[in-house]
Amino acid sequence: MTPARPATPPSRAAAIEKATGLAWSEWARILDDAGGDDLPHNVLADAAYKAMPASVPNTGWWAQSVAVAYEQWIGRRIKGQAHDGTFQVSATRTLPGTMREVFDRWCEAAGDLGELDGLAVTDGPRTSGTGKRLHWGVTFADGSRGSVDVSPKESKDDPKVLVAASHVNLASPDDLERWRAIWKDRLKEL
Repeated sequence: MTPARPATPPSRAAAIEKATGLAWSEWARILDDAGGDDLPHNVLADAAYKAMPASVPNTGWWAQSVAVAYEQWIGRRIKGQAHDGTFQVSATRTLPGTMREVFDRWCEAAGDLGELDGLAVTDGPRTSGTGKRLHWGVTFADGSRGSVDVSPKESKDDPKVLVAASHVNLASPDDLERWRAIWKDRLKEL
């Protein structure tokens, strides 16, 4: 028997419904039928992936989104919480230019970052890239990690990119808004 569920769908339900074409109630039924409450995150994501309509682009990403929303909905995790119990936050910005141009601007603005808001960098910056994404990352003294990824964004006119800053492995939900504001401010420098 399926446990009682909240009447209100999770905050990402509308975006999931729009992208996948399935109502949140259908996703909930699929994951409940798979044994949802007893399944770890990766198995929930796999069940969502297998049920994902073939027409959905980025099926892996949307399967992860469905699994996270389900876990929040059943009370297993709160907003910003990763499957390992740590917390993560991100900030994004769309900018004109090519991936390389914007990534180089970021690297120049970040310089040889020794600390961010008083938190020492213990490893990095490290950079890597593919034709689809350029990555910059650091590890901080508290074990958390910061990264900036630059990827192309479809545009009818001049080239544009999506710049996504992420901070993962945060110990507390109390850290989320502080770090979101810090990364947003850094992205404004671009």
